[in-house]
Amino acid sequence: MAQQRRTRKDIQVGNLEKKKDLQPGTIRNTDGSDSRSGKELGTLQSEYGQQAMEGMLEETSEDNHLEKTAEPPKSDL
Repeated sequence: MAQQRRTRKDIQVGNLEKKKDLQPGTIRNTDGSDSRSGKELGTLQSEYGQQAMEGMLEETSEDNHLEKTAEPPKSDL
């Protein structure tokens, strides 16, 4: 089985959200505000620390996976 490549730290937040198939605005600053889409991942890591970034990406990928695997509502038609 092939290994996935690590995410580069010069990727922009908007591109990372697209790559990971996340909703726009999913990646947020630690104060809860939306992170700029043009901000680089390396900048976020230097501002908030590596552990904060890992936790944020794990939470969002789990949430996104749950949304995709949930069955759509059945209609009565």
